[in-house]
Amino acid sequence: MQHLTRRINSDFGRTVYEEVGLDASDAEEVPICSLFTSFDTVHVRSLGAALFAAVEYAVKFRAEGGPTLAGQLRTRLVERMGDSDVKALTKAVADSHRAVRGRTLGPPDDKLIVALCDEEPHAAADYLTKISPISRSRNGAVHMATFLVFAAAAGIKHVLLCCDQLEDLASTTTAKSKRDLEVARFRDVIVETLPMADMVTLIATMHPRASLAMKNAWVLADLPSFDLTPGNRFSTVELPPLHDAAQAAQLLKRYLAAAATESRQRDDLHPFTADAVARLFERSARKPRDVLRTAHNVLVAASGQNLSSITGSDVESILGLPGQQSAAAQNEIPGTLDWSRG
Repeated sequence: MQHLTRRINSDFGRTVYEEVGLDASDAEEVPICSLFTSFDTVHVRSLGAALFAAVEYAVKFRAEGGPTLAGQLRTRLVERMGDSDVKALTKAVADSHRAVRGRTLGPPDDKLIVALCDEEPHAAADYLTKISPISRSRNGAVHMATFLVFAAAAGIKHVLLCCDQLEDLASTTTAKSKRDLEVARFRDVIVETLPMADMVTLIATMHPRASLAMKNAWVLADLPSFDLTPGNRFSTVELPPLHDAAQAAQLLKRYLAAAATESRQRDDLHPFTADAVARLFERSARKPRDVLRTAHNVLVAASGQNLSSITGSDVESILGLPGQQSAAAQNEIPGTLDWSRG
């Protein structure tokens, strides 16, 4: 999801449009941007908090040192207005909100609008940082609606909201009453309230066990079914576990190619040999995430040993016997294996 979000935001969907068979004129007619958020069992346990996190993503995340999505949208807004004055930009966003016809959550956050239009690139991030956790949960939907009218003023007609870890709503630490309430808010906020209903498409992930726990509340809220049936083949996707080492190799190729320099792209799996990939698959839980994490641990350890390639025996040596602490873990530098930043 994070990779998809970055690609869409890099050119407001032009490349993605062309890859699915549309042309540049379609991208010009309906430019899109994307936001990323994720539930967890600690800080983000409500829809409001998840929507707030999505706005934070827009104003704080930078891909490869480039501008934030909010910064890109401000640039588009300046170009559309032909004026970089903050007052002129905020008026354009206010006009965008007044153009909304239908039920809304109420007035937008004026301070956030000013911060988004400010020429200081960190103004919006600084403003959001000062908002308390309670207010994030209570008013996150308002912050999302505010960001959407800002995006609309910049000419964006569609926003793809990628939401990971929806299954955390089905966690045993979440009371059933709270889970039912938050599922109903998906309907009330995302489906029935403007500008979300007109602009947002939601892609969410969850585990099969979580779908069973949430299904009753989902049906009662009259939300689109996520059953894996032929009728839902265009709106639901099942991601099965990896079946063999060949699938693990196919997964690794994309990540290795993205990280490799041009001079080292002679082998799609370099520095891993085919035998090494087979060992990685055997030592994982067949989950793509586990394969990637294990490969990363092995790469860190192999780089410390200055290995020119990684064989199956190298993988076994680095990971150790099952149940033992691996060489990679013994030599781990704090923070080296932090995958929370994607």
